[in-house]
Amino acid sequence: MKSRFLGFCLAILSLCFLNACSEKNEDAQSILYENTTHHFTLQLPKSWEGKYEVKETEKQIFFLSKANQPGGILCEVRIWTQEEWKQDGEELTTIIHLEKIGETKDKVYSFSTPTDVQWVVGDAEKEREYQAMFADIPSIKASFQMKE
Repeated sequence: MKSRFLGFCLAILSLCFLNACSEKNEDAQSILYENTTHHFTLQLPKSWEGKYEVKETEKQIFFLSKANQPGGILCEVRIWTQEEWKQDGEELTTIIHLEKIGETKDKVYSFSTPTDVQWVVGDAEKEREYQAMFADIPSIKASFQMKE
């Protein structure tokens, strides 16, 4: 009985070890996007390599599908002042695909996705590529981390 229990414990420890290794491997298989102006990072899938571009304005960071230009917006991170967020952002969360993902004393970070078609209509290959990239958006949003 004691040897079965010991074997069971060893099996559980092995699974925990393998799980920890696979999580590190996933991080190695991603692209780190670091925004030094607004102090945050996102993990983009390695499958996006060469297929996306980032366009930045003073308060907005757009991630776009290169193949689907013009357009091709996959997601946007926007930086608001606390006042702007209270005045406009909170209401927009009830109207469009907009969500608060971070906050500091003076800033609010939001994440949004487009509300209209962003791929080249009539081109099935470009639509497939866009849809495959768009399927990764929830995990990208979940990877948001603020840096000090």
